[in-house]
Amino acid sequence: MIVVLFDPRRPSLVPVEAIEHLTGEVQYTEEMPVAVPWSLPAARPVHSGDPDAPAPVLLSSDPEHPAVTARLAAGARLISAPETPRGERLVDAVAMMDKLRTAGPWESEQTHDSLRRFLLEETYELLDAVGSGNAEQLRDELGDVLLQVLFHARIAEDAPQSAFTIDDVAGALMRKLGNRVPGVLAGQSISLEEQLAQWEERKAAEKPRKSVMDDVHTGQPALALAQKVVARAGKAGLPADLIPDEITSVSVSADVDAESALRTAVLDFVETVRGVERSIAAARRGTGVPEELDVVPLGEISEREWREHWPTAAPIDDAPQQSALETDGEAGPAAEESTADAAADDA
Repeated sequence: MIVVLFDPRRPSLVPVEAIEHLTGEVQYTEEMPVAVPWSLPAARPVHSGDPDAPAPVLLSSDPEHPAVTARLAAGARLISAPETPRGERLVDAVAMMDKLRTAGPWESEQTHDSLRRFLLEETYELLDAVGSGNAEQLRDELGDVLLQVLFHARIAEDAPQSAFTIDDVAGALMRKLGNRVPGVLAGQSISLEEQLAQWEERKAAEKPRKSVMDDVHTGQPALALAQKVVARAGKAGLPADLIPDEITSVSVSADVDAESALRTAVLDFVETVRGVERSIAAARRGTGVPEELDVVPLGEISEREWREHWPTAAPIDDAPQQSALETDGEAGPAAEESTADAAADDA
């Protein structure tokens, strides 16, 4: 006696080990697809025929089915489908999201824009779960964020133009990681410093920046935005004293919207930096080269250039000035972006 257990997600895939046993008489449980009797002429339902003369082979995708458990208890040999790889439940989640999108009255009406507040809310709840140290809560909140990813990808699939699927999303991620950290993925042993350097080098080649402030996402909370902008300015060599106090010292009072005030100050500073970069680029190329023909990257900017072109620049001092990254010889509050910041700064 043999029991062949199929993968319930893929009941039409036959384990190789079972193929030789399907040429004779077999029985199958009721949840098996109709292709079974069509493909196997000698197949019959498990409850048909003489119960005292069962077929030597039983096919099922339900390990809890009474006929399966009874035969296994009687000593039948078990042939099972191979174990499913990690991520199999993600396939189920994609299918569930597809059904909700097509059949759910609420889900079918949602747009990328209508889901924005849910994405923000779930992100903050995930951050709370990370801080709580509760593994169960963290798992659940990760699931809620995953729902947002699946939902947005499914909405994009319906777009009349530039449509894409969840597979395209995964493919884009894999291409990015494959290009950014090929050494690690190839099994090479590299140091943390080498990995970070490789990441930044390849990122710069993929997305060359015209400004040090390119790709700073202004939709993030004002304080996080300020930290990102100050870090970028420091990495570009901008003297710390040119960064406005309104950004580095946040004032909170009952009659002022601190969030809006800080955001406005940060965005004004970003535009100032961009303007100074354009001014420096113009000074470097001289009057003989139009801006539209200037393809030379701006590259590193010296402290003198920052000060000479800053709209309210402090006088140039011969003594070395501290940058936004240096305070008393140690890394200041605007120190290098962390690995997580670097990875999050890609979109």
